[in-house]
Amino acid sequence: MALPDFNEPSVVLFFSMLALAAALSFWRGGAPEKSGAFFMVWMILIQSIAYGSVSTRFWEVDPVALLGDSILFVGFGAIALNAKRIWPLFAAGLQLISLSAHFARQVEDDVIALAYATMKVVPTALVLLLLIMGTLFHQRRLKKSGEDLAWADFELWRELWRAPSKQYIDEHRMAFSRSWIGAPVACCGLLVICYCISALVIPETPEIALGTVTALSVMGAAAIAGGLWLHQRETSRHAAETKAFREKWKFGVPMPQSAAS
Repeated sequence: MALPDFNEPSVVLFFSMLALAAALSFWRGGAPEKSGAFFMVWMILIQSIAYGSVSTRFWEVDPVALLGDSILFVGFGAIALNAKRIWPLFAAGLQLISLSAHFARQVEDDVIALAYATMKVVPTALVLLLLIMGTLFHQRRLKKSGEDLAWADFELWRELWRAPSKQYIDEHRMAFSRSWIGAPVACCGLLVICYCISALVIPETPEIALGTVTALSVMGAAAIAGGLWLHQRETSRHAAETKAFREKWKFGVPMPQSAAS
């Protein structure tokens, strides 16, 4: 594992922001903020292991940075599609800018190294600011209304016209809102596995040590297994809560307690 060069002020600033954003998100953030912090920390860990045998490069496409930006784009893109938040949309857009830097570096030889490095690093640093702001706004909404729904309920608006009470809406939101983070976690693990395979098979890919490939492969396989387990758990929970909701409410009318039992 390659440790960052903390003699560089920019490196110190970036990792200070990372530590603050991750700590604040895991401590005070909602489920989307915690998920975003997980993808950030996991990406840094993957890159630290990969850079142990491959140096950072600016005169050509950096495959490790490409892997990290792909992980963050998949992660924040999934959060943006499912979370009841605005900030993940901007985070996914910023990571798309980072991804475009690698394609620009590949197709255009005249891209200067400083521009490539800036497009790689600056958008990700701005994502850390968004993560901090998202956590602070989450706490603000909690203090204002007492709740802050984490995941969007795409079926809620269809049910509003026949909602007999606020209890109906609240229970419907809990039953039909769910996290789909397990699938992108597994997808990110697959990206790591694909990187390891390309490093061993494709001649143009920088050669990495066998120990690094093994460590990355284990982490990728663990992410796939963990993501599939999380997805299955969320699917089961969603099915159970949906079934309980539909058994209790029939066409907007709660079932009598005797009938429900």
